[in-house]
Amino acid sequence: MKVSLLLGCFPSDKYDEIVSNSKGVIQYAADALQKSFLEGLSTFFDDIHVINLPYIGSFPFRYKVLTSSTGKFSYVSQNGKCLEGENVKFLNLTGVKGYSRYVAAKRSLIKWCENYMDEEKVVLVYAIHSPFLKACVDAKRKCKSLKIILIVPDLPDYMSDNKSIIYRMSKKCDAILLKSLYPYVDGFVLLSKYMTEMLPIGNKSWTVVEGIFNNSQDDVLVDKKTSKDALQYIFYAGTLAKRYGVMNLVEAFMHITNQNTRLVICGAGDSEKEIVKCTSIDKRIIFKGQLPRIEVLKLQKESTLLVNPRTPEEEYTKFSFPSKTMEYLASGVPVLLYKLPGIPEEYFQYCYSIEDLSIECLTNKMNEILSLDSYELKLKGDKAREFILREKNPASQARKIVDLINSLY
Repeated sequence: MKVSLLLGCFPSDKYDEIVSNSKGVIQYAADALQKSFLEGLSTFFDDIHVINLPYIGSFPFRYKVLTSSTGKFSYVSQNGKCLEGENVKFLNLTGVKGYSRYVAAKRSLIKWCENYMDEEKVVLVYAIHSPFLKACVDAKRKCKSLKIILIVPDLPDYMSDNKSIIYRMSKKCDAILLKSLYPYVDGFVLLSKYMTEMLPIGNKSWTVVEGIFNNSQDDVLVDKKTSKDALQYIFYAGTLAKRYGVMNLVEAFMHITNQNTRLVICGAGDSEKEIVKCTSIDKRIIFKGQLPRIEVLKLQKESTLLVNPRTPEEEYTKFSFPSKTMEYLASGVPVLLYKLPGIPEEYFQYCYSIEDLSIECLTNKMNEILSLDSYELKLKGDKAREFILREKNPASQARKIVDLINSLY
């Protein structure tokens, strides 16, 4: 069987270039997850072909360069396998970017298929991205034996707060196109079981991979504070969107009276200005902005408590598994989460959780956790890390995808 992955990750040799040319939010979490899929699948397949068109912002508003980089793609896994393919060039201009990505992806995928016309073939495509999915469908029309597996980390209806007329019209057109493409998909990899309610899956095969923790991206040196009166650090990293509860965390922290406590926030989003304003009111709040992932991992491990303030009252929380959840739990640092429906129940025995949505309750819960003995906190963090490394490693999670592929034949 021949396997191809149609992805949008950042090649290691182009990583710094992409970060440097980006304006605004950078898709660090999506990049890490895609590389974790590569890591896991390399355990089961010796020959995987990667077709890569990075998920970057559009020129000129969100990216500084008009075209994407081209050349050979390679990813060396922890088991020593080198997965190869191509970084496919596309025109990154606002308005034509989507069509250019479609044409470029289609050309590369059909070329790959034609090399193996008499063999079983499957393409795994990352995300509900209509240029990618249409490229796969057109390739399938030409190469009838091609199977399509769609990896769904997010649902389009819940990916943005943009309410402009132009955006809504474009998303409506995109939804119509996607509806015509879904029937050609043979299997689905979902982030949440509740996604089956929103996608036309019917009797088709599907599996849930809520996330993958790749510890090859986790090897950072840290400087843990061990002094009895060391400062206690509460940490949050991610998209700074109001709907994700970051301002609730800031407000709750400002009610903590202990002057030896600090709140460290990393990321970018619509709450940045408010957060900066709060740093001038409460000097204990430290805003770092958007940092390289390796620096975020280091700050996480140096913290006392990691908090995800996303609350469960909005419907989209059924269909998402916050990418930071697995990364937080794998850090070995205690984690505080709300009980989101998209997070499987097994996770909550390894973290602290909260169900009351009031600011006061969040303040009290953080105070309660920070008052615990350091040994108890370490034990909680260590057990969480062991769980993630044991159950959510790339090979364990990719095994579900391999079983899904086998079910198609």
